[in-house]
Amino acid sequence: MLQFQLRQVPFYCLLLLVTYLSVLPTVETPDFDHSDKVLHFAAYLGVVAWAYIGFPKASVKLLICIVLWSVGIELVQWQMPSRSFDLLDILANTLGSLAGWQIIKVMQRICPKLA
Repeated sequence: MLQFQLRQVPFYCLLLLVTYLSVLPTVETPDFDHSDKVLHFAAYLGVVAWAYIGFPKASVKLLICIVLWSVGIELVQWQMPSRSFDLLDILANTLGSLAGWQIIKVMQRICPKLA
């Protein structure tokens, strides 16, 4: 049985924040090409890192769920008049998620107490 723990709160808060910001009307980003992709990458890197902190025994299944969540958000945006579906957003989300997962794995090797 899964049991809620306080260390999971930041993960859920960040996931809700990313979801909320993803369904708001379009937000202006800095004036350089693909700046929103950097934001997507960073957001999902953070979501995965906090997911690991909240669920330290999680498997790659959690990573897959987060990536699928990001695809779901893009599909919701496709249906919104003020937002648009973008495969590059999915790519940035996925790469950010993978980067977060890899950073955690490297940190585990450097400091085994994290495992």
